[in-house]
Amino acid sequence: MVKALSHPIRLEILETLRDRVASPLEISEEIGQSQRAVSYHASTLVRCGYLELVDSKARRGGIENFFAITPRHFGKRRD
Repeated sequence: MVKALSHPIRLEILETLRDRVASPLEISEEIGQSQRAVSYHASTLVRCGYLELVDSKARRGGIENFFAITPRHFGKRRD
């Protein structure tokens, strides 16, 4: 878990997702990182249980995923 949180992009992702849901595209635009890097680090955070996939939508011939912070790790409640 410590290793998962030791990367600065992962911390930026978690900060960006505080109290909201967003896609890697939205996050990448906000933090100034590539969508590919954000997707990679978001996947790592999902595997470690810090993020969860909450929605997927078709977009331009692909799938856009939307993530949120996992409530059990950060004491957040989503109703």
